[in-house]
Parts: sequence; C-alpha cells; structure tokens
Amino acid sequence: MAMSSEGFILLDIRPEWERDKARVAGSLHVPLFVKDMDSSPITLLKKWVHFGYVGLWTGQNFTTLNPDFLRQVEAEVPDKDAKLLVACGEGLRSIMAASKLYAGGFKNLGWLAGGFNRSANSDFPAVEGSEKLQYATIGGVSYFFLQLLILLRAVGKDD
Repeated sequence: MAMSSEGFILLDIRPEWERDKARVAGSLHVPLFVKDMDSSPITLLKKWVHFGYVGLWTGQNFTTLNPDFLRQVEAEVPDKDAKLLVACGEGLRSIMAASKLYAGGFKNLGWLAGGFNRSANSDFPAVEGSEKLQYATIGGVSYFFLQLLILLRAVGKDD
C-alpha cells in the first residue's frame, strides 16, 4: 500500500457528509466541493432540478467548487514536496483535485484510481464511521436499494 510503503499522505477531498459516513483514520480532509449556500432564484431553480433528477436518488447535496481548496491544502501540508495520495468516492473528483494541486505547485501526487468505491476497508490501516468506505458516497433512495440488496444477499446465503 502506497501510504505505508511509499510515505504518501492520504488527502480525502470528498464533501463532509460523505466523509462522516466512513473515512480512513489519520487521513487529511479538504473538500473539493462544498454545499452551495447561494439562494438566488437561478440557483434555487438549479437546486430544485438537481433534487428531482439526482438528489432524491443519490442523496447528494447541490455543491459548488470550494474556492479555498488550494489554500486549505497548503495550510495542512505546507511542504509542496510532500507525497499526497488524493482520493474521493469514484476517482473523478480526485483527478480534478490533483490537477488543481499540481497547478498550485504540488508535484508528488498520487491518485486513488476508482476511488474508495473500488477499495476494501482492508486496503487501509483503519477505517472509521458507520458505513463501509465503498458505500459512503451512496445516499437517498439508492441507499435503501443497496441495503435491500445486502439483506437479500445475506438471506440468499442461508439457502
């Protein structure tokens, strides 16, 4: 594993509500996206559409890019030569974060391909939270479908 064998610091860039469900113990957290608190009429319309098409099913909040992302990472990791392993749920947001970090002067970057969804809890020294790391991005109606599938799989094994 890169964290222990190669000295990488794990930087979790998921939003707070995903990290609250499950996180790698000792990882740094600086969200690339934060909840959009704008309440202008256009943003409210976007939020309503988002909820109907995405939020209801996935439980995802309407977000915006964290304008202080690079500054917050620099405050946590002042040494731009430090090795950072950037991670999110599926790997898409973390590749964007790695690009921003590289442009900001960080050069020793790694990327968790496929994100936490493709990992197992045993891939990390310790995982904290109420969910499995792989399921922390799932919410809304999708979460209930996942729980039903897990229950059916457990019941099916008894047969």
